[in-house]
Amino acid sequence: MAENIERHEKFRDAAVRRVRNVETTLRRIRNLSNPNSYAYTEEEIERIFSHLQTVLDSTRESFIRPLDRGEFRF
Repeated sequence: MAENIERHEKFRDAAVRRVRNVETTLRRIRNLSNPNSYAYTEEEIERIFSHLQTVLDSTRESFIRPLDRGEFRF
């Protein structure tokens, strides 16, 4: 039981730190929308967000099926 509590606290600490890092990175991506500093096409924006959505979906899926890692099994 104590080990489970420790693992949960470890998860929460790491999750908070990593989510904050992602938020910071997303703010930096948002800064790219400034037309006074950058020029971009709709296709480039679509490719960025399509890729980010794919990564996000894959990450969510790993929480839904944490044991399905594609490992060889009999």
